[in-house]
Amino acid sequence: MEKRISLNGTWKFREASDNEWNDGKVPGCVQLDLLAQNRISDPFYCMNELECHKLEEKEWIYRKEFDFDLSEEFDEIKLVFEGIDTIADIYLNGEFLGRAENMYISHEFDVTDIISEKDNVLEVYFHSSTKVMRTLENNSPIRLESSFETARPYIRKAQYAYGWDWGPRLAQVGLWKDVYISVVKDAVIENPFFYTEKLQEDAAFVRVNASVSSFTDQDLIAEVTVSYDGEVCGRKSVHVEYGGIDAYLKIDNPKLWYPNGIGPQPLYNINIKLSIGEDVIDELNFRSGIRVVRLIREKDSEGESFIFEINGIKVFAKGADWIPADNFLSRITKDDYYEFVRLAKDANMNMLRVWGGGIYEDEAFYDACDEMGIMVWQDFMYACAQYPDQFDWFQQMAAEEAEDVLLRLRNHPSIVLWCGNNENNTGFYSWWGNGDPKYLGNYIYKEILPQICAKYDPSRPYWVSSPYGGVDPNSESEGDRHQWDVWSGWADVKAYLADKSRFVSEFGFQSMPDWKTVLSYTKEDDRYILSPVMISHNKQIDGMERLIRYMVSELGFPKDLKSFVYLTQFNQAEAIKKGVEHWRARKFMTAGTLYWQFNDCWPVASWSCIDYYKRKKALYYYSGRFFASVLPYIVEEDGGITIYGISDLQQDAEAHVEVLCYSLDGEKLWERKFNTRLIANDVVKIAHYDEREIAEKYVPYVVPVDASHCTLPVERNWKLLNSVVYVRMTVDEKIYDNYYVFDKFRNLKLTKPNITCYVEGNDITLSTDVPAFGVFVDTENDVDLSDNCLNMIPGEKYTLKCSDNPGDVKIYDLSSLILKI
Repeated sequence: MEKRISLNGTWKFREASDNEWNDGKVPGCVQLDLLAQNRISDPFYCMNELECHKLEEKEWIYRKEFDFDLSEEFDEIKLVFEGIDTIADIYLNGEFLGRAENMYISHEFDVTDIISEKDNVLEVYFHSSTKVMRTLENNSPIRLESSFETARPYIRKAQYAYGWDWGPRLAQVGLWKDVYISVVKDAVIENPFFYTEKLQEDAAFVRVNASVSSFTDQDLIAEVTVSYDGEVCGRKSVHVEYGGIDAYLKIDNPKLWYPNGIGPQPLYNINIKLSIGEDVIDELNFRSGIRVVRLIREKDSEGESFIFEINGIKVFAKGADWIPADNFLSRITKDDYYEFVRLAKDANMNMLRVWGGGIYEDEAFYDACDEMGIMVWQDFMYACAQYPDQFDWFQQMAAEEAEDVLLRLRNHPSIVLWCGNNENNTGFYSWWGNGDPKYLGNYIYKEILPQICAKYDPSRPYWVSSPYGGVDPNSESEGDRHQWDVWSGWADVKAYLADKSRFVSEFGFQSMPDWKTVLSYTKEDDRYILSPVMISHNKQIDGMERLIRYMVSELGFPKDLKSFVYLTQFNQAEAIKKGVEHWRARKFMTAGTLYWQFNDCWPVASWSCIDYYKRKKALYYYSGRFFASVLPYIVEEDGGITIYGISDLQQDAEAHVEVLCYSLDGEKLWERKFNTRLIANDVVKIAHYDEREIAEKYVPYVVPVDASHCTLPVERNWKLLNSVVYVRMTVDEKIYDNYYVFDKFRNLKLTKPNITCYVEGNDITLSTDVPAFGVFVDTENDVDLSDNCLNMIPGEKYTLKCSDNPGDVKIYDLSSLILKI
């Protein structure tokens, strides 16, 4: 039996060269403790980040004094740190316990013969991680390539801490997770694992195993019980042999775990009781789900497929890439994790990829994903760098880390893939000219990690890298791909339409954060597009310039800074929409789209759909539409437009379709109404209209177009360019809609809409007299809106729900945001 005594709470801390102790908090970090004492300024405001840079070479001591009751019987006492960031020496009562060198893993020390009844003194001496890693780099016989900080690959610390193209350089120092004393008597159950070996007819064959640390010679019996909603579904008693428990059970008529939108997420309770005779000496409970995962990789006409299959059902992955939600990790609460994952679910996502430059997330993140059906693509924490794995010490550290991670996280049914790294294999091939080396990290990804995954978790596949597949790891024809030709490569947004990636695990387009967030990190004289603070809060080199380039290319010039904020958000949403719709229409030749990125770690202009304060950008609202289970898709082809019905529903469905065509000044040109049938988990062509049907009259209009590396004037039909086509599809009384215009918004002659706005309680109702695009509702109070960034059909009513009283409401649309100069 194990008893835990928390050592969290108030500690003392000081700079190593100082004699004055101050109050600190555990879990926490030096930066938050200094901030609480007003010894540093908020690093998220203006360019105060610089103050934290100056802390990097300092050393710190954290100290806890405590008493401990030794009157109870025990066999072992351990001191456990769940997370130490990063290089630290640990002392108890003056005795050196050991050194921590990896922030990702827990550290345990046997203190049975060291701990006292009174006046225990626990000290953690933090060395400068920056000094340590640079010393390792300077003394290394090899030179490693890496993005951003060159020395970071030498230590096992969250790689983004030293700055990324969306995050500041804020290298936290401290005890960032729980600290406790573990007291063990007789025996304790450890490292339990529940997984599904196979599904067969109406039964699931599952396996439960665990290790047992025992301090008794007596025979130990383990009773394993699997139950759902209080009802026992399976039970078995087994002897503890060779320090472990291994039980096979058959679960009849199992309730299977499915991703969001595919099916429910039932979680079973697994109970293990450890007994000597009639006496229960330890008991453990945890939850998991019954499901099987397969990664379908089969040759086809375009190369090789990359499809996730859950319980025999092919699933098109819809979601985004996840980064740490704060630079100071102890600030993220369980409620924060649940709110983030709920937001992903509400946006019709079914997958988040935990990116390899951050952290292995808190248990609360995976619990929330389990409960809400969000599949997790889990990277190991290696990103955009070469790593020194030709050294035995680094191989050992990598193996210890992987084992720790697997044992901690493997019971979560939401995790569907272990992935070796982020972009390192494409880096070998495309950035650094290494080809396919034996070391520089590759030994970890191709030897250590697959072996450990196979040993500790046979329940899901392992993938070497993201991206990976083919001779070129970033191939379009097989594996997963990171599509950065658009945005980072400056390519036009329409390049998405030519991309035939098999699974898009990264692609992205930046925008500004919410206007209220911009106000939070700027002074009044900072509020212009290219101010130093604005540039510092867009960490990509030329990030602001890219925002300007793509905005001008697609939309035109902004009237002011607030217009710039809204226009970049609309532009981001439209760009990602274009890519997602194209790839969903290729289902399952393309089998997933995860855009970069879901969240932020500080207030910043970035690729996220939700900013640091959980304020939703236009992209978030668009995601709920283009990731919906049913998506009407309009594409120009064959001399007109084709409308496709994309369905993720698991059964065929009857759909009522309305196609409306309006001129941009509000005249309804025509409409069509008909019924169609959507095919389960497939794409069907439902209508085609050639150009003469869309615009009966031809009115010549000369426009410039890109042609063979130059711009040429061509004649187009003005009636077509001056129109918008809307499609509405009703399935089981739920409406799914979309729209299409025939040129970039920059080139359209938009009519200024007369948008009426009616506020009643916490509801805002809008309507317009002409087609209105990029309609933003701006509320005085900081409230959550059920929808925003609307593209409105004339005469229709749009009601937005507010989380509270919105206060004064202002309405903006493209015509009011774009300046004609």
